[in-house]
Amino acid sequence: MRRLPINAPQDQRNALMLETVLFIAGAAALAMAVVSHVTAGIEGRAETFGALAICIYTWSCVQLSRKGSFRLAASLTVIGGLLLIGLSYATYGLQVQSNLQMTHLMPLLFAGLLLGRAAVWWTALANTIAIAVGAWVDLTHATNATASSAVLPALSLAVMNFLVLAVILDRLILSSQQAMQRSVELEIEIEQKELAFARLLQTQRMEAIGRLSTGVAHDFNNILSVIMGLATSSRHGGSLEAALPGIRQAARRGTVLTRRLLSFSRTQVRHVSTFDLAEVVDAARTLILPMFGRNIRVQLDVPQPGPLVRTDPDELELALLNIVGNACDAMPNGGRFQLSVGADEQHALITIEDTGVGMAPDVLARLFEPFFTTKPKEKGTGIGMAIVHRFVNDSGGDVHVDSAVGVGTRILIRLPLAEDEPGEDASEP
Repeated sequence: MRRLPINAPQDQRNALMLETVLFIAGAAALAMAVVSHVTAGIEGRAETFGALAICIYTWSCVQLSRKGSFRLAASLTVIGGLLLIGLSYATYGLQVQSNLQMTHLMPLLFAGLLLGRAAVWWTALANTIAIAVGAWVDLTHATNATASSAVLPALSLAVMNFLVLAVILDRLILSSQQAMQRSVELEIEIEQKELAFARLLQTQRMEAIGRLSTGVAHDFNNILSVIMGLATSSRHGGSLEAALPGIRQAARRGTVLTRRLLSFSRTQVRHVSTFDLAEVVDAARTLILPMFGRNIRVQLDVPQPGPLVRTDPDELELALLNIVGNACDAMPNGGRFQLSVGADEQHALITIEDTGVGMAPDVLARLFEPFFTTKPKEKGTGIGMAIVHRFVNDSGGDVHVDSAVGVGTRILIRLPLAEDEPGEDASEP
């Protein structure tokens, strides 16, 4: 019975209910026809044919519903019920059927449940006409004034019952339709919000890709600055042979740039080893010095041997390059830059100071925020210090920054001292 060619779920459920009721009514009519034929014989032929007609009519409506014509079947069911009610009132009148008026409400209920508000009022009108016909029959058969006077109260009560039920059904159907409409509107609204959220995510993703692309250009610009500084020094009297190792080292740093960016997004394995901090910082001297102009005095205080630390040396050098690049940008008119390596009881210390323009408190508070920058679009991306912060945190250390506008900036990086011997390598996510 559930295999119906009806798409709407509500109509499918209503069709099952309608077919069940019609099947029972048709079976009852068939049983009545058989009993009438057996017991009444030829005298009950009219009743037998009437019951058979009802049986054929109801099962015809069942077939229409089974073929997908649910609303037509429901409409014919209501019309058939109204015809039977009208025929009953025309035959027997109104008052003698007062006990049957509850069953006469069935077409109105079916109209409200299966066909909608308009069908409710058309059915109520047809019921009212049938009741009026029954009242007229009672008046024509009334033998005295008492019988005639009883017709009007019976008519009023019957009409009132139908009208009250029609109003209730109308309000229920209206509320149900409004709830369904609101449900559809909510589904559309949710779908639109999901689409808007997906577009927002796509926009943010593209914005992040654009920022990271700009960051790649920024970091390559640092490396190119080293290469150009070395090339310039050799052109102004320096030895080209002495500049080549630095150029080679800067180029090697370019090959690990992608790994550094992937490390920032935590999708790359870190290559951790135990090494002498002073040796790595001193080896980066050839990368750091060419980044400064001639109007900046640079001092690197790197005592040998230095403290042992356990972290990724490539990420350390790239973090230093980012800090140095920021210091260079902060001293466009010249100044002093100092980098020193030391240690306390538990930490290796890297202290970096410059006499640049410094930072206001609100800028300092957002220093490590990814993509935050006060530099022009063509010079800054806001990921350099975020990378430094990520590197220090991944190494188990901390970084502290003091800065004042017009005075300069002091950065203190503390990394845990290593207990292992130098040269022990490992990989970490």
